[in-house]
Amino acid sequence: MKKFALILTAGAMLAAGGTAAYAATLTPAQQCTKLEKQFDAAIKKHANDPKAADAKQARTDGGDLCKSADKKADGVKKLQDAVTDIGLKPRA
Repeated sequence: MKKFALILTAGAMLAAGGTAAYAATLTPAQQCTKLEKQFDAAIKKHANDPKAADAKQARTDGGDLCKSADKKADGVKKLQDAVTDIGLKPRA
């Protein structure tokens, strides 16, 4: 039984590490796209949240920054803020 638990724990650690490694390999442009999609899908359910207006503005600002060749990292940060403002964890 201990071996099974050890194998299960090791598998979970590998899966978690694999997810982190995947996120680290995304380019800023890919992160922008992923965060924009996450926000756009979620805002419908969170439209009445206290920070919804701020989140929508951050989404717009982040989207604009993501269109700029040298501002994508700033866009990612703004989009992460937008997702966080509506109570979600950014997935990129």
